[in-house]
Amino acid sequence: MALDHASAMIARTHFMEIWGIDFTLYPSIGWWFTRFVSHLCAPGFFFLMGMSMYLFAQKRMLSDWTTGKINTYFLKRGGLILLLMLFLEFPAWAFGGSFSQVDRGGFNMPGFFEGGFFIPSTVLYGLGMCMIIGAFLWKLPKIILGLITVLSFAFSAWYIGQLSPTATFNPIAVFLYTPGITKGAMSLYPVIPWIGVTTFGMLWGKLYQEYKERIYPISLVTGLVFIAVFLGLRFLEVMNFQKAAYHDWISFFTLIKYPPSLCFILITCGINLVLFYLFSKLERFSTLLRPINLFGKTAMFYYIVHLYLYGLLGIAFPMGSSIYTLYGMWLMGLVILYFICQWYLGFKRAKPSDSIWKMI
Repeated sequence: MALDHASAMIARTHFMEIWGIDFTLYPSIGWWFTRFVSHLCAPGFFFLMGMSMYLFAQKRMLSDWTTGKINTYFLKRGGLILLLMLFLEFPAWAFGGSFSQVDRGGFNMPGFFEGGFFIPSTVLYGLGMCMIIGAFLWKLPKIILGLITVLSFAFSAWYIGQLSPTATFNPIAVFLYTPGITKGAMSLYPVIPWIGVTTFGMLWGKLYQEYKERIYPISLVTGLVFIAVFLGLRFLEVMNFQKAAYHDWISFFTLIKYPPSLCFILITCGINLVLFYLFSKLERFSTLLRPINLFGKTAMFYYIVHLYLYGLLGIAFPMGSSIYTLYGMWLMGLVILYFICQWYLGFKRAKPSDSIWKMI
């Protein structure tokens, strides 16, 4: 994620794989790889959020927390994520982009928009809203959670097929199920496509609790099946929200992320499930994994700070940078973030359990 955002703020290069329009082709294998690995992030965020919501609720129910108190906690935390988007994330993107001298040609998004006021939304919008909705879903049976997951992607496949990318969208539709822009709203992460990934995570949380020793090989097999199904669907050129045929292996792995096509979800969730298995085998390397654990324990704080940090580093590159410079600046940023997040983790641990700092 940090690499992808550093690419936008330092290299001044970012790709938007959105439905219905032609997007900029990757200029080289390196740029394709840089973008492709970042595709694992958003599905991973929503999946792990759903999984951790269920496990968090189960742990709290063993104490004196009631279902109502757990739901209230999720509602508050989801609302806090939305406030962080409005008052900290938006200024960070504005700060990072204010030093760019690269003309990106305005908004290249589906929807009819002649200018005027609109409320933008980011991945934090999707995460916050899915946590708020998820407050009422985590207790559902596994079969219902699985059905919601399937229906969310079935609905996406149906409605995108009915739309014209030059149509005038309803602002509510943009926030709920149609990535695009219209007067009053702009969204890349509408709720309905991503709630399915969240409920899939809740389902996996239930399986984790029931089959703690077997969940890792189950994840490996499921991940490999997802990848195999992706290869079959992509070979047939279906379920990618893209009518143009692939012509080489890079275009084969060029997948529509906004909204997440079934091909996109299968390959990204498949790889994430395989990684879930692999990380379970790396406990002996706990020292080497310490930065990952640290960033995970301070995830929201890390997210906000990394935007400002790479925006600050990007001041030196108003015209962008080479991919080699990008990777160097990205790694330097991670080192700085490690020490900042290490300080914050100590600060957060010193706060009482009901402190708002525990939610960040």
